[in-house]
Amino acid sequence: MDVSLKKCLNIGVLGFLIFWPVIDTLNGYLYYNHAFLPSVSAPYKAVGFIVIATLLMIYDVVSFVKLFLFIVLSMLCFVYQYMVYGEVIESITWAVRGLLTLALIFYLISESKRNCFWSKKRLANLMLFYFLMMAFNVSLGVVGVGESQYAGGIGGKGFIIAGNEMSYLMLVSASIVLVHLAGRFGFLGLSLVFMGLLVFFLMKATKVAILGICLSYVFVLIHQGYFKVKYIPALYTLMLVGGALAVLLGYQFAQATGLLDRMVYLYGLHGGFWGAVLSGRMTFLQDAFDVLLVNFNFLDTFFGVGVDHMSGVSDVLVEIDLIDVFIAFGIAGPIMFYFPWLLGITWSLALLKTNPMSGLCFMLLIFMFLGVSVTSGHVVNSGIASSATAFFISYLYILKEEQKHVKGDQAW
Repeated sequence: MDVSLKKCLNIGVLGFLIFWPVIDTLNGYLYYNHAFLPSVSAPYKAVGFIVIATLLMIYDVVSFVKLFLFIVLSMLCFVYQYMVYGEVIESITWAVRGLLTLALIFYLISESKRNCFWSKKRLANLMLFYFLMMAFNVSLGVVGVGESQYAGGIGGKGFIIAGNEMSYLMLVSASIVLVHLAGRFGFLGLSLVFMGLLVFFLMKATKVAILGICLSYVFVLIHQGYFKVKYIPALYTLMLVGGALAVLLGYQFAQATGLLDRMVYLYGLHGGFWGAVLSGRMTFLQDAFDVLLVNFNFLDTFFGVGVDHMSGVSDVLVEIDLIDVFIAFGIAGPIMFYFPWLLGITWSLALLKTNPMSGLCFMLLIFMFLGVSVTSGHVVNSGIASSATAFFISYLYILKEEQKHVKGDQAW
């Protein structure tokens, strides 16, 4: 294999990934300005998927075979849905998102075994760039350029179309940035970075994003071993003071931005606390059950009814990922869309054996992201954040391998 050629190919993939959030921003700009152009984001990512799948076929046949099995599974769903329900355009779009995540994971892991081009540092820098791009869009939305997150000027999303997917992208990116910087900065430095990140999450003004970044910070403290007995008094004092400030300033912020009024409105509209927290998703689930799930036949259970049919019949998605991908693709849906997270859990358990604090940190992060998936949605089928999911899982794999080698050297 020509080393220089492979480096050029890796640089090409890196360029594709760098332009990813730029293309999503451009796509939103065209969309909000009613440009008579089709989406530029979907074709860009479809071409990227084809290129990465081709690279796997040439340089890592085993990984390509794994990806091909998921492609075949998707094709079976498409054939069934087209024959029975007549439309598969949106189903193909969703499937490409999931397949692209898998292709990126297989490619990044394969390359990390062969050379040092795809290192933890490069993945962390990519995620920092993604976060900065999203922070730029949030800032635009807050000052009135582009779109707000919610009606009434609450929060900002700039030129990003999918606000909830944007929240997840910011959360997963910021989490890896915190993990990566934790080894370089002490407790104070890490806390200052967290505060800087938190500003943009507050500007984003979504419940999941604000709570998620706070949890990520706590999990990273676990990763660094700050929850040892000697640190507990200082941590307890900090959390007590920080918690009081968070409640006081958070209330003022929610009241000033209109977020509190929105929560009160949702509380009344959806009948209580959980209805407000889930933004009515239990109502969407009941509607989907009454209209779609009760009519599922045997083959629907395995291959789904398709995104096109689901959207046409129930008008809105449930926005609980596990339910949405099951309705759309049947049992094949969770297998395909949650496979990256199954890999993540497996590798976190392996990391627990060599570095318990790091393993626990990543396990908690994964369960937090899965919690977002089943309460807020737009995680496993995200169009703008599928690459970030791949970065997170690949970063975990590289860390696991590094820790395994360190443990092996110590044992030797």
